[in-house]
Amino acid sequence: MKEDNTQSEKFSLHERLRSLNTTEFYDLLSRLLVKKPELYQLVLEWFKEKQESTPETMTDNDIVSLNDNLLFEYWEDARSIISEFNELGGGPEEEEEEAFGYLEKISGLIEEGGLSTAAKLEFLDEAFEEYNIKNSGFEDGLMEIFFDICQTKEEWEYLVKKLDEYPSEWRKERIMIIHRKYLHDDEAYLQERMQALIFGMDYWDLVKFYVEKGDLEKALERAEEGVLKGEGRLTELFEFLWEHFSKKEDTAILERLVHTALSRNTEEKHMLDRLFEYYRAKGDYEHAKDALLRSFEFARQQYYAEYTRMKGFLKASDWKSIEPEIFSKIKEKDFHDYLRICLDKGMKKTVLKSIFNPPKNRFGYSIEVDFDEFADKLANDFPDKIIEYYWQKAYRNIPNGNRKTYSIAVKYLGKVKDVYIDILNNEADWVKRFSELKSEFKKRPAFLEITSEL
Repeated sequence: MKEDNTQSEKFSLHERLRSLNTTEFYDLLSRLLVKKPELYQLVLEWFKEKQESTPETMTDNDIVSLNDNLLFEYWEDARSIISEFNELGGGPEEEEEEAFGYLEKISGLIEEGGLSTAAKLEFLDEAFEEYNIKNSGFEDGLMEIFFDICQTKEEWEYLVKKLDEYPSEWRKERIMIIHRKYLHDDEAYLQERMQALIFGMDYWDLVKFYVEKGDLEKALERAEEGVLKGEGRLTELFEFLWEHFSKKEDTAILERLVHTALSRNTEEKHMLDRLFEYYRAKGDYEHAKDALLRSFEFARQQYYAEYTRMKGFLKASDWKSIEPEIFSKIKEKDFHDYLRICLDKGMKKTVLKSIFNPPKNRFGYSIEVDFDEFADKLANDFPDKIIEYYWQKAYRNIPNGNRKTYSIAVKYLGKVKDVYIDILNNEADWVKRFSELKSEFKKRPAFLEITSEL
């Protein structure tokens, strides 16, 4: 029997695909899409890439239809995850990232433009079904998309409708933003806003509206009403009123504003600081002094700056009489600022004593623990004491330590070395003491390694 040496040809899928006519290729692709629906998105994206590279191949209507289809493909994938998160109150981080990836693709379509209004409204219907559950953690991202996707009057009005289906204070704020910024419907905005004047920021929103419309009188009227009735943050309202009436030098109204702040227990220090600067600019020393001293009573931080400001402004006789009381209050309020003032007053021994024996709370623990700032400034005057201060801080980080605490110890040992060599000119004692320390902890190789740089 004669052996057949003919080798069978290798099957080439690419060549077979090239040989298919249009009808055969369509049949193949249709069958694949039925068996693998996820391929539909890939096919759409292929046409999208083709349209971007050769735009003349598709009409405007084709492009809109393509984008609409991609919108719902991406949304279907995102929704499957968001819906699960809504049911469970969250989910795996990788699935969260995947969903946000689809939402980013939707944002890309929106930014590009070319979505139909019909598709947008249908998307809003579907997306709000998930948003209204409010248990997925995707609410902020969805709301951002809702605002981005709307462009026409019809779309903005539809978004208002969707927001109004489940009324809340937060949704009312979003509706007012739409009326004011996007629909430019002043009447609708004012109708909503006048029914929701509770917080200071509600009043501030209304004040900004009147300022934009050029109605300063109404802006001032609402701002004054806001500082009297508004709840919560009133900072912007007081600032707006102050800037207006300080330019007019209406002292009576400015004093009234300060009184309002004090009576409502809000913005007291800021308003008294403004009053101080107002009277100082006018050269009214007595009224400026009064505002300055009252302002200090409301200070909660930066006492050193407060002390310096008063010392710089008050007359010598006034400062001499008030300084002891101010000094005593700062000691109680902020011990660090108290020590800074002590240094300015030349009370170095008091500072030295304090960093070794700081005040304690009722449980016996030190109120402050970090006095390095002051130790650095006392090194030239009390080198031996400061060496011990830094040595103690270094040593407590070595027993039962690790690389992190050893690094802290090295920082303080470096300071000890600097005092020995740069201030005392005594390198020998440093070498001796450091050698004894390394000998004590010779069984700690990590410590020895980290300290080798010293």
